[in-house]
Amino acid sequence: MSSPALIARRISPLILSAFFVLLLPQSEASAARPALVLSRPTPSGTETVEFSMAELEALPQSTIVTSNEFTDGEATYRGPLVLDVLEHLGLERAKSLRFIAANDYYVDIPASDFRRYNAILAMEVDGKKLGRRDKGPLWLMYPISDHAELRGDPVYITRLIWQVVRIEAQ
Repeated sequence: MSSPALIARRISPLILSAFFVLLLPQSEASAARPALVLSRPTPSGTETVEFSMAELEALPQSTIVTSNEFTDGEATYRGPLVLDVLEHLGLERAKSLRFIAANDYYVDIPASDFRRYNAILAMEVDGKKLGRRDKGPLWLMYPISDHAELRGDPVYITRLIWQVVRIEAQ
């Protein structure tokens, strides 16, 4: 059997490694993983494309000024149109998209929403980058204040998925 001291020596480097990853600024800790993964079916299986935050920021940016059920008052959200992200990957003809959050929560959304409402993948709110604690780094945002049919509708409220890490074309 192993002594408690030997076990502690083997486990402590793992604990220290995890501790230091938690202490790193978000940009350093997340630099190794993509900001967004998109997947689509192909005749031979599934194709996956990864986007870094820099690549998402390089796309044309749109602004939405809106209120929603999760914040107080109106806020200004900025990020690429979902439609632009889809077109960049040749997915503009997708019928449905599954948006998946960091905690594995997901919501299926008809792609027609993005042609109709110009929703964005918000990366900033009121000029500040969205972090994990602020529902970021990517928050799917609809222009709710601009469309009466979106206000208070539970279907659209559930589509305001935050901490988006993956989109699957269906």
